[in-house]
Amino acid sequence: MLLHDFPEFLSEYYFTLCDAVPPGCIQLRNIILSAFPSTIILPDPYLLNGVYDSVPEMGPIPPILSDFTAGLKSGDLRSYLDQYLLGRAPSSYLPSLKGRLRAPTSDDSPESYDVSFLNALVMYIGVSSVTQAKAKSGSSLFNPSDPGVVALRYLAKNLDAEGALNELYGMTFSDNPLGQYLLLNSMVLHLRYPNAHTHWFSSLFLYLFLDASDDSLREIMTRVLMERFVVHRPHPWGALVTFIELLRNPKYDFWSKDFVRAAPEVTLLLDGVSHPFLSMPNSNLSCGTQVARTIFVS
Repeated sequence: MLLHDFPEFLSEYYFTLCDAVPPGCIQLRNIILSAFPSTIILPDPYLLNGVYDSVPEMGPIPPILSDFTAGLKSGDLRSYLDQYLLGRAPSSYLPSLKGRLRAPTSDDSPESYDVSFLNALVMYIGVSSVTQAKAKSGSSLFNPSDPGVVALRYLAKNLDAEGALNELYGMTFSDNPLGQYLLLNSMVLHLRYPNAHTHWFSSLFLYLFLDASDDSLREIMTRVLMERFVVHRPHPWGALVTFIELLRNPKYDFWSKDFVRAAPEVTLLLDGVSHPFLSMPNSNLSCGTQVARTIFVS
């Protein structure tokens, strides 16, 4: 009911709502992340030539009413983080940032991550990076050398790896998922309707896939995206566009990766999820609002 009748509420408070939803409740998160303002007409993702070509809607910064800065806790952390994002702090700050992601544990409990803090950190870095890019050049175009990108790239490469892709078959979840999986899950929260944040985080996700030094990180990235599409609709527009770009664009060389053929059930799952993206004839598609809402909401 909220998605169909009050989409602005879901889209403006999406961060608070998703932060309260466990990572395993993917369909519920998808419902929240599929909301978009009723004034927007979603471009048809199957007709896009590249992720952002001919998508002027990617430019505006979306309204966010959630207080995501509250999750950063201590004032000194936010102050240091602001200095780093402005280019006024050395990269030696990043290992200490990584250490803050660990949640307090007792002697008899396994080490884990503070997921709410991680979500707040990822969003703060992304929102700040987009705002600074707009202020500098009037554009939110993604720049791999920006401090925010460097920070998230560092975390993606240095947090502990999580599980194999074949765990996805059957949708199993670890009781204590590890760092890379949680970080990437946090990034995918911002792949929503066309806006500057979706643009930035989609660019970041694709950049990390291309930049990864081995396939272990790419495997986890694939799992995080695929989890969005093995459940029933709705599917968030930004996640869909990013996955289509990953599958279609030869520069990512997706189908040659070893994990794609790691096990028969994984191959079947990948083929089944990707088939609608790669085989749907463009001539049968429309860019109208009703078609968009049928694809992403119904």
